Amino acid sequence: MNKKLIALILGLGALIALGLGVFLSIKTKDIKSHLEKTLNEKFESFVQESGYITEWEPFSCSGLVNIGCYSPKIVATDGEGILTLKNMGFDIDSMDNASLQASLNIKDITLGVKDIDKEDKDLKENLALFSSFFPNNVKCNISLKQNDDKLAENLQCTIAAKNATYQIQGVDTYQHDGFKTQNIAQILQDFYFDAFVNEESSTHFEEYKYALDSVVFKVKDNGLSKDLYKYYELQSNAQGLPVSQEGFEQNAKNVNMLATIGLSLIMGEAYHNEIIELGNALESLVLGKSKELGFSFKRKADSQEEFISLKEFLLNPYASYLADNFTFEIISQ
Repeated sequence: MNKKLIALILGLGALIALGLGVFLSIKTKDIKSHLEKTLNEKFESFVQESGYITEWEPFSCSGLVNIGCYSPKIVATDGEGILTLKNMGFDIDSMDNASLQASLNIKDITLGVKDIDKEDKDLKENLALFSSFFPNNVKCNISLKQNDDKLAENLQCTIAAKNATYQIQGVDTYQHDGFKTQNIAQILQDFYFDAFVNEESSTHFEEYKYALDSVVFKVKDNGLSKDLYKYYELQSNAQGLPVSQEGFEQNAKNVNMLATIGLSLIMGEAYHNEIIELGNALESLVLGKSKELGFSFKRKADSQEEFISLKEFLLNPYASYLADNFTFEIISQ
């Protein structure tokens, strides 16, 4: 997907974060109407600034104790791809000045391409196959808890495509002097929203420190291997090469080798055995011999919580910070 559309999705997520902040800031009986009004005004400004959104329907908020706000439809384009998001918004489960539990949702996602030649059979086949890999819905549960100058974050996301389900779980903590005098609403505005929308976000990140506790990534095969074989067939036919199971297996070995080399270059020798194990597990998933692949970084039991510059971590997360403090485990079954 084009990087512009990826940036757009991040911006939309940040806007939802702002909506949560607005919700926590409002103390009137007309909270839903105030939230709708403010959220839609902010979104209209975002639409004008981004230049990518061609169509959108206003956010509507409902509920009594637990409130949810959703836009029925948002359409964006980068000039080539057309991204349609349906029922995008958030649900608030519980909140107070120092904590928040909520879920962020995009209940239906479709990606189209402009000006398709209906007579181009190969292009249509490639697009149909690509759509199987592209996410069709996203749900993230997030828990935030502020304590003095620290903000604890627990995030669990499920991203579903037609041929696979991806799960991401992260537990981490941010540190900033400003947290001492801010409530959750202000933190959502100043940290989450501004970090993604502000063009000076790299400078913004320099002010914060970061400590990782654990992160887990998993992918479950729901037809992924079969679609990878179809992709191999399409690419081989396009290049005039023969198609065979042996050729597909060789491609899987090549994927293993490239992944191993790439990860070794990024992570160095710190996790040499784990990287080889991950490459083999990836090859097994491609061939359909296993149905789940994943990995986890977890802080060692004897390792103390260590804060580093958030900007430094984002630029180089695989430095000695991980090697010295975290176990790297591979999941394959």
